[in-house]
Amino acid sequence: MTDALLDGLLCESCGDLIDGETTGYPRKCDDCEEEY
Repeated sequence: MTDALLDGLLCESCGDLIDGETTGYPRKCDDCEEEY
């Protein structure tokens, strides 16, 4: 799970699947982006 978070597959805040693509860096899903 840690690797998936660091690769950008899962949201770094809530842990939900973002879009099925890895970016190589941590990122947030749309819902968590709106909170910040």
